[in-house]
Amino acid sequence: MPYFIILPAYAILLLVLGIAAFVTRMIPEARWSSGYLVGGMVGTLPAFILANMAITIAGILPLWLTKQFTPPEWFQQVCAIVSMVALMIGPFIASAVGIALGFGAGCLVARSRRKQKS
Repeated sequence: MPYFIILPAYAILLLVLGIAAFVTRMIPEARWSSGYLVGGMVGTLPAFILANMAITIAGILPLWLTKQFTPPEWFQQVCAIVSMVALMIGPFIASAVGIALGFGAGCLVARSRRKQKS
């Protein structure tokens, strides 16, 4: 499974973001960015999980559909190819999209919280 590559890379990303948030917190001129980094880091987790759940369901659904009724042979082959692509390549794309969207959403939440404090 591609998660042997994805999960360690995601753990390294979280570690780097955590270190960057800590370092920017210690620098007075860059202290404002620490909240954005923490917000983005926290935002990546639910988005990463949801994106990977969605791609897993998208990969299993064609296989489940072919078990529910007897489709033509060509349809079974198309479903097998779609499932293979979704389960082997899809997690890389879904993880990247989930992390990017989650980081952006986390930064927006951090920004709104910062404005409320001001």
